[in-house]
Amino acid sequence: MLAAPLGAAASEPAKVVVKLVDGGNGHMSLVISPKQIPPGPVEFTIENQSGTIKHEFLFARWQKPDGALPYDEKTQQVQEDAVKGLEGVEDLRPHESVTAQFTLSKGRYVVFCNEPGHYRSGMHADFIVGSAR
Repeated sequence: MLAAPLGAAASEPAKVVVKLVDGGNGHMSLVISPKQIPPGPVEFTIENQSGTIKHEFLFARWQKPDGALPYDEKTQQVQEDAVKGLEGVEDLRPHESVTAQFTLSKGRYVVFCNEPGHYRSGMHADFIVGSAR
């Protein structure tokens, strides 16, 4: 599930910034901006803003609300095998920042961190490629 280099594209990639943030009292967040882009190439700049915790940035097309991913209470993780087309960047060390390029088709996506407990602690968001419908 590592980022794959983007092939030659006719247009400049949309630029998206992702901030992986630890908050107080066990609350974490995944902040993505902008939350809607046109279909085609996209360049994600992913920043792990934690000083002590490893994070990851995963995404997949997903029509249900972002909190509805299949979840394993025992491992405290999203069941990755049950999410088709899962892509992203794993194992971002504290304060690490990476850039990854992908080509995305129109649709609704969910973005999340799947380190144990992080998804349920708030590290997920919806992301739209194309129109909001």
